[in-house]
Amino acid sequence: MQLWNPVLRRAAAPALAAVMVVAAASTAASLCPRVSHIDMGNNQFSIGWTIGIDERDVPNFGGYRVWVREVWMDRWNLQRSYVWGVTDTAAAGYWDFEPFYVDSIRVYTSHDAINAFPYQYSVTAFERTVTDTAAANAAERQCRADNASEILYPLHGVSDELDKIRVLPNPYRSSADWEYGGERRVVFVGLPAAATIRIYTVSGALVRTLQHDDPQSDQESWNLKNSDGEEVAPGLYLWDVDAGEVGDIEGKMMIMR
Repeated sequence: MQLWNPVLRRAAAPALAAVMVVAAASTAASLCPRVSHIDMGNNQFSIGWTIGIDERDVPNFGGYRVWVREVWMDRWNLQRSYVWGVTDTAAAGYWDFEPFYVDSIRVYTSHDAINAFPYQYSVTAFERTVTDTAAANAAERQCRADNASEILYPLHGVSDELDKIRVLPNPYRSSADWEYGGERRVVFVGLPAAATIRIYTVSGALVRTLQHDDPQSDQESWNLKNSDGEEVAPGLYLWDVDAGEVGDIEGKMMIMR
């Protein structure tokens, strides 16, 4: 089962066939879903999309596929398939949407995302039967790329329970999957809406001060550079989170090569 795709004709094909190809291309383009919104939460994401056409009027309509890309792994994985006409609630492709009306929003929610880790999301549609698998796969890849979200991070939401503040990953290893695109960072999670984060060497020298001020996010990242913009050396570091009247908490982190 794949996404619709026109079969490209050679230049020598009859004029009528060329007209049919143009029409097919136009139809295929309209059948690539449009992502309407993506909401992030605590270990979860919710993606909504529309298609602008009544699915019942689409010949050979197969359903939808929801995709996730764990950015540190750099590949797309199939998260969920919805198969048109499947009514068995125990089936993997169970179609659990309400009856369609044009521009209604389909929504899928996942609860297995890891907070503070980077993800991308997308959605495609597919056919029940395919005659040109290679072309259909290429069209689905293109649709998935066109729908791909920006890089997003699941988050818990701000909290005044300072004892739940953590640094991820800890220990930090530069060779781990956490890194992507050459980025070096750790993330403080479980933060209140406003706080000052100070990072020290074990001898007490101040390395970096970070200001967190976001009523929607419990996360603040550190790019492992000191206040002069230089990368810090491997070793043990101390951190302190000062949340004013909410309180103060300290912790440790290990940076490894």
